Amino acid sequence: MTSETLDALWEIAETDPLPAGHTSSHWQDHGRRTIVERRRGELVLQASGFATLAHPGLGGRLLHRVERWSYRKTLKRFASFAAVWRLMERLVHDLGGGADFYALKTACVLATLADHWANDRLSPQVFALIGDGSGLLGALIRRFAPSSRVYSIDLPKALVFQATTHRTADPAGQMGVLTGRDQEMPSASAQVLFVLPQALEQIPGPIDCAVSVASLQEMTADSIAGYFAFLRRRTGPASRFYCVNRLSKPMPGGEVATFSEYPWQAEDEVFLDGPCPYYAYCFSPQTLPNGPRVLGMRVPCVNYFDGVHVHRLVRLAGGS
Repeated sequence: MTSETLDALWEIAETDPLPAGHTSSHWQDHGRRTIVERRRGELVLQASGFATLAHPGLGGRLLHRVERWSYRKTLKRFASFAAVWRLMERLVHDLGGGADFYALKTACVLATLADHWANDRLSPQVFALIGDGSGLLGALIRRFAPSSRVYSIDLPKALVFQATTHRTADPAGQMGVLTGRDQEMPSASAQVLFVLPQALEQIPGPIDCAVSVASLQEMTADSIAGYFAFLRRRTGPASRFYCVNRLSKPMPGGEVATFSEYPWQAEDEVFLDGPCPYYAYCFSPQTLPNGPRVLGMRVPCVNYFDGVHVHRLVRLAGGS
């Protein structure tokens, strides 16, 4: 990636880190606590509200092995998981991180999709990732499908994290930025484009596969509706949308994002729907109050998420 891409994203994040029309109270809170700064010529990144890869010590590696073992019945459902996990292990090594729950969850997302693509004989090449956190899913997709093009859509600060991940994962990759400015067109050679929410309409269609993992649940109703309308305008016969989000999530400002109230339509073709089997709990050195108990005793290191996560794989009906 050229340094111009990262510099452009950093400048946007510095001047307009939380665009008012696209920022829920959740991200107003976490966005202020997310650090994207240059100190002595070095880019300093510290995330709040989304996961980043860490490099665990020996104890952490053992804990995450046990975590994966605990999900063994779920992982056996995915014919593609073993191959995807090998890619993930190499990727997290290259990124200097460890194979924690963030890596496991991300691998399960791609394994779910890869199984469906194999069953339906699909070969998606154009991806739209809505809120890809620190960019791990996008980097994994690029290794799974090297000829693909990824549009990574997010708020400015998060895009700096994603660009840094992609640059490390694929130093020679061609990347760019869509900001919504008039006459701005994506480079034909760019494999990854970082897209501000206001620049959605600059993405040409159709989108072969769109993904939202724990991102719509943190948006306003208007933003959610905008993404659905955009995807419906970009849908084709082989397009898919994979949505993994909380059943219901209240935000600091009083907004509540409810999965069943997203603008689904009766005409949407549903391939997968229900509780997400790989997004139930995680292991961490910290034991929180929310977790399983045995004989009244809190099980150490095993933590449930705050609410039930569900997933739905659909072909959205087209829209105007």
